[in-house]
Amino acid sequence: MRRLSEEGRKIRAFVRPTSNVEKLKSLKNVEIFYGDLTDFRSVQQAVEGCQVVYHVGGLVNDWGDYRKFFKVNYGGTKNMLEASVKASIQKFIYTSSIGVLDLSGQGVIKENQPYGRYLGGYCRSKAEAEKLVRRYSSQLQTIILRPAVVYGPEDSQCTLRSLNYAQKGFLFVIGGGQSVFPHLYIDNLVNALLLAAKRELASGEVFNLTDGQETTVREFFSCFNHIVGRDDVWVSLPYSLAWVAALLMDTCVHLAGRQPLLSWTALEFLTLKCRFDISKARQILDFKLAISLSQGMAKVERWWKSISYFQ
Repeated sequence: MRRLSEEGRKIRAFVRPTSNVEKLKSLKNVEIFYGDLTDFRSVQQAVEGCQVVYHVGGLVNDWGDYRKFFKVNYGGTKNMLEASVKASIQKFIYTSSIGVLDLSGQGVIKENQPYGRYLGGYCRSKAEAEKLVRRYSSQLQTIILRPAVVYGPEDSQCTLRSLNYAQKGFLFVIGGGQSVFPHLYIDNLVNALLLAAKRELASGEVFNLTDGQETTVREFFSCFNHIVGRDDVWVSLPYSLAWVAALLMDTCVHLAGRQPLLSWTALEFLTLKCRFDISKARQILDFKLAISLSQGMAKVERWWKSISYFQ
């Protein structure tokens, strides 16, 4: 949003009535429109008169009730697509996830990788929504971006949760933590979104996105430990023990309704044996690594210190 504002674009931000919009109000050329993805009427009003839709909204978590994920991530996307067709939107850019793909192998993951079999509701709902976007590509110019695990300041999922766990000494790795962890700094994702809007692309194009660095799980999460003043993450669980822990936590939290320390989705991402090919994004979108891991984590550290001051 900030980048579009700096470029002088007129923007309509579609937000929930409960959203904190203070930072949006400080930006130029931003119209704030309140509504809900699951309410077609408000979605239709939100896209009216627009040219490009960046569909980045959704319910994001590595654990939860599939029915809730489906209602927001699939149902909300369906509303956005139908409203965009009616409004003659020029380009519809959908933010999916690399988690929609089959990540169980050891090879290189390209855009034509088959969809996966999902134990987690989030990835399953995103896959169903992505398939729907593909079906609409004949009626609407659609572009699908599949980001890796996004981190950065103000991210309440990977970043804030990891920092809170690090502060309590709860961070651990599985099987030595030598698997490659697919990460994407938020500004690098924003660059890809803007490039997708500016490039002349065929409808239905799909791009996998990572930071293009082969960072191990231990290296990535040790960064959060360092930010809170701890040493590298050295606690490592054998895969078999982690599998049992995920099973027990999943069962218990379903009864208690609380976020597990280790979900099935997290277990998969912490033990990947595959690599991700982003050459298509580099060649067609001219996607470049603007912020490296060290630069991104430095920005996260400054943000963490700013919010910790008030805690």
